[in-house]
Amino acid sequence: MSQDGAAKRGEGGEIIIRPAASGDAQRMWEIDQICFDPGIAYPIDFIYYHLLVLRDPAFCVWDGETIVGFVLTSLEKPAEGCIVTLDILDPYRRRGLGGRLIGMAERALADRGARKIVLQAAVENERAMAFYGKHGYVRGRLLKNYYGKKKDAWQYHKLPNK
Repeated sequence: MSQDGAAKRGEGGEIIIRPAASGDAQRMWEIDQICFDPGIAYPIDFIYYHLLVLRDPAFCVWDGETIVGFVLTSLEKPAEGCIVTLDILDPYRRRGLGGRLIGMAERALADRGARKIVLQAAVENERAMAFYGKHGYVRGRLLKNYYGKKKDAWQYHKLPNK
């Protein structure tokens, strides 16, 4: 491990997924800013809080020396986990990485006691809704103004497999 707690990265363009470390937060934030509109993307303090204070499970996708995607989770309530955000840069989408990330996140949350996992997706984000449906998430209630004025989201849920 390096001094910042980051584990060794893949070499020569090798794609690897590993638990996130505190030294990954800056790049995770940068990716979140690319993947989501300013009103939806999280501030960097939010990412640090989940990684360092709550110690919530998070995983990063590495291509060689660069993080190209990640998933951040949280144990919101007793027995209820949350996929806070799942971000993958465009050139790395449709390679099965999102499915691998969400599977790792679900297992980590189940290991922490989650019997149900929830997430939110913007109503206009059809790719995300199709992805979550493909991975067994069921669309629930509409969350009005979840991302701000007139920016609604759908709540999704799933019972994880351990």
